[in-house]
Amino acid sequence: MHFKKFICLVLAGCTLQANAQTPEEVKLVFPTAEVVYTNYEKTLTFKKKDGIPVAESEYNIDMMMLTDNNSKMVSRYRVSHSGYSELASLDAYSKIPVKNSFKKIKVEDIKTSSSQQSNIFLGDTKESVFDFPALTQNSIAHLEYTLLHKDAHLLTPFFIPNGMPVYQTSYTVIVPNGIYINYIVKNDFDNLFQFTTEKKQKETIYKWTRNNVKNVDDYYTAPDDRYYMPHIIIHVTGYDDKSGKQNFLSTLDDLYKWNFSFTKEINQQQDPSLKSLVDSLTAGVSDPYKKTVKIYKWVQQSIKYIAFENGVEGFRPRNAADVLIKRYGDCKDMASILTQMLNLAGLKGHYTWIGTRDIPYKYSEIPLPIVDNHMISSVQLNGKWYFLDATNPYATLELPPSSIQGKEALIALNDKEYKIVNVPVANPEVNSMEDSTFITFAPSGIKGYEKVNYLGYFGQDVYTSISYRNEKEKEDYVKSRMGKGSNKFILGKFEINRSETDMQHANISAEFEIPDYSKKVGDNYYINLNLDKLMENQAVDLDKRKVPIEHEFKYIIKQHHILTIPDNFKVSSVPEDFFMENEMVSIRIKYKVEKNRVIATQEVVNKTLLIEPSQFPAWNIPMKAVMPQYKQSVVLEKQ
Repeated sequence: MHFKKFICLVLAGCTLQANAQTPEEVKLVFPTAEVVYTNYEKTLTFKKKDGIPVAESEYNIDMMMLTDNNSKMVSRYRVSHSGYSELASLDAYSKIPVKNSFKKIKVEDIKTSSSQQSNIFLGDTKESVFDFPALTQNSIAHLEYTLLHKDAHLLTPFFIPNGMPVYQTSYTVIVPNGIYINYIVKNDFDNLFQFTTEKKQKETIYKWTRNNVKNVDDYYTAPDDRYYMPHIIIHVTGYDDKSGKQNFLSTLDDLYKWNFSFTKEINQQQDPSLKSLVDSLTAGVSDPYKKTVKIYKWVQQSIKYIAFENGVEGFRPRNAADVLIKRYGDCKDMASILTQMLNLAGLKGHYTWIGTRDIPYKYSEIPLPIVDNHMISSVQLNGKWYFLDATNPYATLELPPSSIQGKEALIALNDKEYKIVNVPVANPEVNSMEDSTFITFAPSGIKGYEKVNYLGYFGQDVYTSISYRNEKEKEDYVKSRMGKGSNKFILGKFEINRSETDMQHANISAEFEIPDYSKKVGDNYYINLNLDKLMENQAVDLDKRKVPIEHEFKYIIKQHHILTIPDNFKVSSVPEDFFMENEMVSIRIKYKVEKNRVIATQEVVNKTLLIEPSQFPAWNIPMKAVMPQYKQSVVLEKQ
């Protein structure tokens, strides 16, 4: 249910006044930049249609090519629009420098087609695609377009664009008398937005401006941009009509009323086929928990997940009886059939709205449609809430998908009452990976056998990763999972074992060789038993990184590297044990000599889902301390 993403944030945006900035002025601010947004503006204007608030956004964008290097790369642009945010106008052209002036070359060929998104089966999002002609150094690419927002519930935030620097930007909101708004400024940590408000006779104008915004580096370990990029959220709180002032999106009650309006007309009648199915699934089962498991697993395994974002289909669940017949649906449809089946089984199922973890907002702070992008079902058993997300075939009652853990769930109790409950975050010990690797010396290096047990989200990942792979792809996956020591790792025979009754548990075992891994100097062997340096190079560059680090889940990884001591050799030295922890992580390396074996155990416990930049110094302490430990070797000498 990703229906809230109506426009490309990369393009949301602005006007360059013809000759407001020269290339020399821009280069003084961004001397290493190749392309710069010289001016980036958006104007959001509210009005009424049929007495109800609507809005339109005027976007203008200007980019200056400071070199020829990226002119071709930025020449192609896409403007996204949909049935709810309709494209009313679009104009684009290139301004090519000629002596002391510019030559304007208009974009002629604009192609509009349905947007092809890999995760959307049927959607009404469209893309208008075009190329800026003849871009060269010091030329300007200019774009302006207007979107008509037919439903003011679905306004998207204003973001300062990323990907290239911004010389100047502004966001203007024009609100006529009789419409009331609220605004929320997010991630402006240093109060760099300059804000003004102007009250006129018939309207109020709000304006935010910023200058000289540097590009923010992208990191694959970073959370969604909404966690750290500056942006402004506008929402209509109310409006006047003939009856007086009406609420719109003022409180969570208003949001719930709007959400619930899409569910109140479905599943009003009991479907005999669905009732028969529920009865057969739960026959002889009296325990409510076991009944819930039976129903949940059936939906997970029998209803194919397909995303719909086509107009109202992006909001309204289908009747459970229709989902049963078609055997496919999106998250809302799965929530519909799950909720209805639970109710038919004598359990109390609830429609539940929730945002995945790429959305940082909370209902308790920002009661707006942008808080959620997903719908599930929930049930309360023995005083405990369980969250059922059938779009994930491997989730269980005790372990919901990692994408919603820690999030606020908006649970429908009836047409007027609701409850907010936090989805629990799984403790590290629930998600464990334990590796036992047995090593012997070989003429060319080392060889051995390793067995890894995966539990919780680690186990789910194994199931997900191999479910649709052929044998060659499975081998590549196992090698990526089991590889260690060096890039000379050679995978031998392997076996994947999965528990069909518990899709949170899997194990992989494999034979391996690693040529040239150990060293023999004279009569001594030297071997580093940290074949996996789990936290190597994890210290953050405090001068460069300014965005958080996100972990998919909390976990424990434990590795036992067990070396068989060759005949006529003894251990002459082992590294000292190491242990360090803080509120975010603990790292332990321990050595043990017993009989004819040396056992090196490394354990890492990740205790958090998100590390903020303010926590980076504390995070770095154990990351830097463990690095020398990873260089230590066990020494064996001939007797």
